[in-house]
Amino acid sequence: MKTTLMTVAAAALLTAGCQQKMADQPAHRPYEESALFPFKQSARPIEKGTVHVSQPVEGDPLTTWLTELGRTPQPAYPNPTPDMKDVMTVPGAPTDNANFVDKFPFALTEGDYKRGQHLFRAVCAECHGAAGHGNGKIPERGFLRPPSYHRDPAHPTDNEVTNAARPNDVTGARDWSSMKPDAASGRAVRDYTDHPQGFSRGFSRLGKRMPLDKVNVGYIFQVITWGFGGMASHTTQLPDPADRWRVAGYIRALQLSQLAEKSKLPGDLQQAIDQPPVKKEGTPEVKH
Repeated sequence: MKTTLMTVAAAALLTAGCQQKMADQPAHRPYEESALFPFKQSARPIEKGTVHVSQPVEGDPLTTWLTELGRTPQPAYPNPTPDMKDVMTVPGAPTDNANFVDKFPFALTEGDYKRGQHLFRAVCAECHGAAGHGNGKIPERGFLRPPSYHRDPAHPTDNEVTNAARPNDVTGARDWSSMKPDAASGRAVRDYTDHPQGFSRGFSRLGKRMPLDKVNVGYIFQVITWGFGGMASHTTQLPDPADRWRVAGYIRALQLSQLAEKSKLPGDLQQAIDQPPVKKEGTPEVKH
């Protein structure tokens, strides 16, 4: 028994020693001195022209969402809100729809739209909702609500209204992002913004009325890439720029689906809208 215990103890000591040697690797720590390279450096400088794995290459259509105008900073916002007065613009600021490209860098196929749908449902729908109405599960639980991709038909479609017309030009459904306590009842009510539902908050902040179904697709790509407001950059979730364009394409498809006029749809689709699907015999009834 004694011999066995000694054997176990010796094995434990050897294991501990082995683990320590594995943990204490003979590798240099960052900025540690070394005699291996000149100037006592432990790491060599990055060679000129090195491109890291996710670095966009200048001129690559997949990562070029700004036009020449959009890449040129302007001296000041054209129609600033009071809190943005005298603030300088930066390249990519949504001061004009012409700042952003209006075409996709590649032709989208049915497969691209389906992949965009899959990715949208995986990383976007939790906030934006499956159909893009801004009613996903995250805002449902009290977090910041994103704007709807779909405007109210009562709102103007093509005209950009400047800051001078606020807030009296807002008719129909308005945009809202959070809740606030009602002074009379004390209950939580929607905290409406001063611009319409389905309009860009980025453009609106700079004094522009811009429907999201009319913004150039480059702006959608930019928001996915950079983030905006309560939405962080999604370059981690969507590292491939081509996938971000596919998601932007699917958002466009969602917008078209909501704006389609019933009278212009094929007859079978009109009939499907007018008549709910007939329950097949033997199919169990689903109760909600």
